[in-house]
Amino acid sequence: MYEVLKFIEHGAQCRQSMDCEKGDLLIYYLRENRQMEKETLFEWFRQIGISADQFHRCRGGRRYRYLNPCSIVVAEDGRVYLLDLEAPENESVMKKMQQRAIRKHFVKTASGEENGLAGDPDLFGYGRTMQFVLAYTAVVPQLTRREEKKLERIIERCTEFTRNRYSDIRQAANDIPSVPGNPGIRGAFGRKTALAAAGGFAAAALFLWQAGDGAGSEGRGNEELSTAAGRDYGSEEDVKAESDEAGSSGAEAQVPYEESSEGLSEEEYISGAGEMLKSYLLQNTEEGNAQVVLLGSSLERELLRSLSAAYERQEMTEEAILAYGRLLEIEEGTDRIEAAAEKKMSLEAGQGQYAQAVLTGEEALMRAEHSEKIRTLTEEYRQKQNGEEETAEKADEEQPERRNPENETQDREADEDEQTE
Repeated sequence: MYEVLKFIEHGAQCRQSMDCEKGDLLIYYLRENRQMEKETLFEWFRQIGISADQFHRCRGGRRYRYLNPCSIVVAEDGRVYLLDLEAPENESVMKKMQQRAIRKHFVKTASGEENGLAGDPDLFGYGRTMQFVLAYTAVVPQLTRREEKKLERIIERCTEFTRNRYSDIRQAANDIPSVPGNPGIRGAFGRKTALAAAGGFAAAALFLWQAGDGAGSEGRGNEELSTAAGRDYGSEEDVKAESDEAGSSGAEAQVPYEESSEGLSEEEYISGAGEMLKSYLLQNTEEGNAQVVLLGSSLERELLRSLSAAYERQEMTEEAILAYGRLLEIEEGTDRIEAAAEKKMSLEAGQGQYAQAVLTGEEALMRAEHSEKIRTLTEEYRQKQNGEEETAEKADEEQPERRNPENETQDREADEDEQTE
């Protein structure tokens, strides 16, 4: 259940009311519903825009500010509603929307002074949300070329500082195309339009949302993604689902998969992630480079978390130690640093490499100096290391000196020579 905003129109006036609706946040709904009817898609886009406009009129022009796939509820009746950001019951969702990845991709902070236009954060979030949905779903029937161009233009006028930029979000909602009675000839999927190209950022935002402190909500039991510390992911199906979503770039999100109409192949997901980073790099701008660093680093961390755990489960110990070692170098947050260090030290100790485990602990303490867990574990393995060294020294002292077999042979030959003489 979510606290949502509803609006009642009275002629030119609009009044806001609050209500509870059972459903899913849009970001979670799309995870389980990759295909969407074109008529539903267009209707949702209109509903979102109209709801945002009603919010503006009810609040004296105040902006919603957090318009994104995490603040939109898909109710059981098939309608979409804006989340009530001020409701205490929605506090956990609000905290997750404060994550840098979500804010960076969906929250507009620029003023648009270069074009003399005031930046509207809701217009920006509206356009980016449309991009996200289009990149992450397969529309049935397929979008025609005319519809694609129309949506491209709407998104551009929402997110870019152009002379034809919308001044009001209702203008954008009114421009959403309708499904004609006779859809005519369907357009081909797979054209690399601005809709698909922009999908890279959208899928990355979803990926980062899931790879943060946890992907979940009160409605979902606040389920958390596991970390590279080896915490169980759950069923094999869950692992595959999270892996597919994390690797999706959306760059070819509208290309039908020949083997299955439900999604892309794993190779296409991986290739799309690479294309996403490359597109930012080719911008050759400070902002584009910063995006590559931010998204690339997050992708590397998430991949290493899964890869190191998989190596460990497959008993590929050396590979797991190397993966956890790299993860330890780039992890963020004391808890995650502790988890990576603990796993690496445990594997090293299991190989009898107590000295290396101690070294790992000391390196981890340089990044998480207040971690009592790592400090205790380091001291434990240091004592085991010292105990082994003392045992070895004692054994050497008690054992009688052994003569080198080569020396014994040489001495025997010398004795024989003396006797012969």
